[in-house]
Amino acid sequence: MSKLIEVFLVNLWTQRFTFACMGLDLQPKKGKVLQSPALYGIMFLATGFELCTVCAFMVQHRNQIVLCSEALMHGLQMISSLLKMAIFLAKSHDLVALIHLIQAPFTELGDRGVSEWRAQNHRGQLMAAIYFMMCAGTSVSFLLVPVALTMTKYFSTGDFAPASSFRVILPYDVTQPHIYAMDCCLMIFVLSFFCCSTTGVDTLYGWCALGLSSQYRRLGQQLQCIQMNSDSSRSDLGLSSLFSEHARLLRLVQHFNASFMEIAFVEVLVICVLYCSVICQFIMPHTNQNFAFLGFFSMVVTTQLCIYLFGAEQVRLEAERFSSQLYEVIPWQRLSPQHRRLFIFPLQRAQRETVLGAYFFELGRPLLVWIFRTAGSFTTLLNALYAKYETP
Repeated sequence: MSKLIEVFLVNLWTQRFTFACMGLDLQPKKGKVLQSPALYGIMFLATGFELCTVCAFMVQHRNQIVLCSEALMHGLQMISSLLKMAIFLAKSHDLVALIHLIQAPFTELGDRGVSEWRAQNHRGQLMAAIYFMMCAGTSVSFLLVPVALTMTKYFSTGDFAPASSFRVILPYDVTQPHIYAMDCCLMIFVLSFFCCSTTGVDTLYGWCALGLSSQYRRLGQQLQCIQMNSDSSRSDLGLSSLFSEHARLLRLVQHFNASFMEIAFVEVLVICVLYCSVICQFIMPHTNQNFAFLGFFSMVVTTQLCIYLFGAEQVRLEAERFSSQLYEVIPWQRLSPQHRRLFIFPLQRAQRETVLGAYFFELGRPLLVWIFRTAGSFTTLLNALYAKYETP
C-alpha cells in the first residue's frame, strides 16, 4: 500500500496519468503532445454533443428556475472543460517548456532549495491525488447512482424507467434498454473527459504555481548564504548572481502568465455562475436529485477555487518575503552614494508585487472574496425569483 502511495506522489504522476487517459503526453520526447487524436476527438465530440442536449433542455425549460439552474451547472462545467482543453492544446508547447523551466533549477542535487522543492512537490502531488479522487468520485456517482436506481426499479417492478442525473433533451429514445446502454457508454467518455481535463489542467496550474513559490524560497536561501559569506571588498557585494537569478525568475513568471492567462480567465468567469448553480441545488431542492454527485461536485468546485487563487496568493507572498529579505541584507549604511543608486534599481523591481493574472482579474484572496460575493448575489436573485414565480 505504501508503494502504491509513493507512485502517486512521483513528480507530475497525477497530471501525466490524467492527460494520458485523454491521449496526450505531458512530457513528449518528440515535441508532439497529442499522441492519440482519435481518443481525444471522441471524448471532445461526445462532450460537445451532451452540451448541445443540455442547452436544448435549458431552452425548453427556461421558465423553470430550478431545472434550468441544474442544467446550467452541468453545461458550464462542460464548457469549462472544452475551453480549457482547447486552450491547453493551442498552448501545449509553451506549457511543456514552462514545466522544464520550473524543474531546471532543481535538477542538480547540490543546488540550494532541492530538499525544499521535494517536500513542496510531495505535498502538492498528494493534494493532486486527492483532487483526482474527488473528480473521479463525481464522475462515478453521476453515472452509477442513476443506473443503480434504474436497475433496482426494473428488478422490483418490472418497469424499465431510466433515471438520469442529466437534464437533457436527447434525439433518441432512452426508454429502450439497448439505447439506454449506448447512452451510458457515451456518458463514460463524457465523464472521463470531465474528470481527466479538470484534474489535469487544474493540478498542472497548481504544480507550476508551487514551483514558482519554491524558486522564490530558493532565492531567499541563496540570499542568506550570501549574507553569511559576504565580501565587502566586492563592488556588487556578491549579489550579481542573485540579481541574475531574480531576473530569470521574473521572466519565468511572465511566461507562466502568458501560458495560463486564458485558462485562468475561463476558470474565473465560469466559477461564479457555477458556484451559484451548485448552491441553488441545495437551497431549492426538487425530486430526483443525485445528492452523492452534488456532494462530490461541491468539493471539486471549492477545490478549484483554492488551487487557482491560493496558489497565486502563495507566489505573491513568497515574492514579497524575498523583497523584504533583500532590503534587510544590503548594508546600506556602508555603501557609497554611487553604490546606493546602483542597488536601488534591482531593489525597486523586487519590491514590485508579483501577480498571477487572468486578463481583467488578479488572482488572490481579494478575488476569492469577490467570487463568493458575486455567487451570493446571483443566488439571492434566483431564490427571490423562485419564491415569487414558482413557489405555490
